[in-house]
Amino acid sequence: MRSKFFAPASITCFFAPVLQDDPLKSGSLGVSITLSKGVRVSVEPSDDLTIIVNGEKWKFPTVQTIAKELGFRGKIKIEMDFPAGCGFGMSGASALASAFAINEALSLNKSFFELADLAHRAEVMNRTGLGDVVTQSFGGVVVRKSAFCPSKCSIDRFLWNLSLDLLIIGELPTERILSDLSLNEVARMGRECLKEFLRNPTVKNLFKQSKVFAVRTGLIDVDSTIADAIEAVESSDGLASMIMLGRAVFAVHGEVLKDFKGIYLKVGVDHCGVRMLD
Repeated sequence: MRSKFFAPASITCFFAPVLQDDPLKSGSLGVSITLSKGVRVSVEPSDDLTIIVNGEKWKFPTVQTIAKELGFRGKIKIEMDFPAGCGFGMSGASALASAFAINEALSLNKSFFELADLAHRAEVMNRTGLGDVVTQSFGGVVVRKSAFCPSKCSIDRFLWNLSLDLLIIGELPTERILSDLSLNEVARMGRECLKEFLRNPTVKNLFKQSKVFAVRTGLIDVDSTIADAIEAVESSDGLASMIMLGRAVFAVHGEVLKDFKGIYLKVGVDHCGVRMLD
């Protein structure tokens, strides 16, 4: 049986990492947004495991972990709307959609949270993300109030109907950043920004706290274009900040981002999370 699932891309505004020995008790607090574009995954059982991403054969440890845990051999075909490593949660979305597609194809009858938790565990184990799968499981503007797997995480959601402008400048590998940063300082700043956002949960304050996080953690300094692009949007009466973790910018009323070198896109917010496609 063939099956196809969609998982939305997600962008993180700010986060506070929590790493424990148990991946299911690891994750991040913070706020993220799922997008109208993302990942589509179809699977077809056969004798050998092959992972094809946008027409090319990949070694994809996070998805390989999913296949191994579910006892799947065959072709996993992944269509990504965003480049990997640029802050759009492509690894988490691929793992999540793959888990659901394999479950359907093999008639495993696993529950929503069993599959979502498996994708989260695969992400944490491979150090490709911490909170993306939680966000992509539910959809919307997702507030992660605790740092656990999807079945245990305390969340809230805002179903804001936003039109977002994106500027993708380049890659910023999550694994390296998570290893290089002072995670204690990042966690402190992330918790502070979450607290300030929840005091006044508006679109404007979300962008404000996201920018505060980017500046105070020093992440905004990875590429001077990021700060320049944010300033240009704000000068045009828009709202903008840096996408975590990526050399990329997201904005409201940010058409001026077209003037910068990189990939410019306009997207909406997805409110549904992972789901089967017709």
